[in-house]
Amino acid sequence: MLTYLINVTSDMLAASLIIGIILAFIDKYCSDKARLIYRIGLMLGFVAAGIRAYITNTRRIESGWKVGAYGYGVALGLFVLAAAVLAVFGYSFFKKKAGSKMAVIGNFVIAVTFGLLTITYLYCALPNVYVYPFKFDTDGNSILSTEFLFRLGSYLLGIIICITSSAAAYKMMSFAAKKGMTKLLCAVLYAANVFYAVFNFARLMLVLTPRKIVNSPALFNFAAASNNLSYWYTFAIFIVLMLTAVIFWIKSFTMKEPYSNNAQRRKLRSVWRGGKRSSIVLTVCFVCGILSATWFTDLNTVEIREAPVEDPIITKDGSGADSILRVPIEKVSDGHLHRFGYKPKGGNLVRFIVVLKQENTNNYGVGLDACDICGEAGYYENNNGQIVCKKCNVIMNRTTIGMKGGCNPIIIDYDIDENNITVPVSEMVKNQDKFKN
Repeated sequence: MLTYLINVTSDMLAASLIIGIILAFIDKYCSDKARLIYRIGLMLGFVAAGIRAYITNTRRIESGWKVGAYGYGVALGLFVLAAAVLAVFGYSFFKKKAGSKMAVIGNFVIAVTFGLLTITYLYCALPNVYVYPFKFDTDGNSILSTEFLFRLGSYLLGIIICITSSAAAYKMMSFAAKKGMTKLLCAVLYAANVFYAVFNFARLMLVLTPRKIVNSPALFNFAAASNNLSYWYTFAIFIVLMLTAVIFWIKSFTMKEPYSNNAQRRKLRSVWRGGKRSSIVLTVCFVCGILSATWFTDLNTVEIREAPVEDPIITKDGSGADSILRVPIEKVSDGHLHRFGYKPKGGNLVRFIVVLKQENTNNYGVGLDACDICGEAGYYENNNGQIVCKKCNVIMNRTTIGMKGGCNPIIIDYDIDENNITVPVSEMVKNQDKFKN
């Protein structure tokens, strides 16, 4: 039941922290118009993520993987641009020469650049978060069922942790700006974006290297390792913020700020307390992130008993080439999940599943042992006879297997007669790039 808490924090926690830091930077050093420009970019980021979620999960285009790859690539380019813009306009920007032409241009360029960067961050991080609610239905159960409500609660808790983390990062870095810690704010801003840029580079390589667009085993291994340890990028950003919090606590005991009366003294102490509270909230969120990546993940891990991958009967054409894959009805009529595999020459093993949708019928669900959302993770049958996605633990509605949408198996062409289910070998060849193993 912790699946969606784990998934949501994994997808958007790092981006939430960075947006909080950027927002603190923009609000402190930019003009009112520049702040408005950035907020427009922030709103457009949510829209762009929604559009990507719709396109990729309704299969509106054939090469859906390119939609994500472009986002990661643009994010990397905009990060380099943002660093260059700050280097060019830094002096006039931080010296507050508001009347100078360079400062006015700098305000605008910095707001636009970071606004575009934020759009790409949300575009890359949020699409799956938009899609998760459509997976809550558990094999046709009511929205008032316990399982559905647990899924919803887990999802909402993940979003609350991310929003709270972003707000705490914003408050803490705004406090740093108020106390004149410009260098500290800039260092945190750069460090957080560098970590996320490396993460986006790894995600881009994870898309390009399996398709041989970038033919580098070293980059593939790096991307695979980064994907398996993706939480560490979030932890790195948290650690930078925690170090900042430590600096605040030390300065709160050592800094002697002048005041002329007790009212001013109380005001100064109140400001420091606000910074401390933000650091405490951020620490709690950090602990939640660690628990989500470790203990909660272990609690949520279930033992998966996979159906063996069986060999279909291969029928050849007149030239002797593999043409049709046949699965005898008597082999799959028991109502359980069956997996079959075929390996094209020089290609990867392509798996497909067959399951009887309804007893005493000839109505079978046939599709790849993979989906457009969770990739080649595939499916298994639990102790209750339900078909479950191995990656996100969503339970399939048997009646929809063989149809587009959601976490359903990718559809393939097939035919059913009284004795066999037949699948063209061309379907296996066409879909072999979806399987890496």
